[in-house]
Amino acid sequence: RIHAPGGFRQRPNTVAYPGVINGTMWNKDCIRRELAPVREFQLAYNVHIYVGEFSAVRWAPGAAEYLRDCIELFEEYGWDWSYHAFREWSGWSLEHSDVKGDDQPTSTPTARMQTVLQWFSQNVRAFDP
Repeated sequence: RIHAPGGFRQRPNTVAYPGVINGTMWNKDCIRRELAPVREFQLAYNVHIYVGEFSAVRWAPGAAEYLRDCIELFEEYGWDWSYHAFREWSGWSLEHSDVKGDDQPTSTPTARMQTVLQWFSQNVRAFDP
């Protein structure tokens, strides 16, 4: 499990992505290393990988970059993925600003929303209903 920085519940908001977290430089290369066992399993057993939940709390510094780096790796590996979580809690919301405590959706698309929508726009329909 990879946890994005940014302060959640009682955890402090003292780190940014990319950045050093607990003495480790977290960036796309670090995420790639963390996902390596899953990638190796995929290749060894010729299985399909589905990432059921990933996100970054919306006020985390670098949240859009974290989402972009994760999605780029998922796509590179041919994995399917779902963003966590659409309209469940405003902290995960792509529709709310990056300001903690601002509980109203913004009329301007956030960088996080633009990142996810950019990847959604590349989806290809398997069939027409």
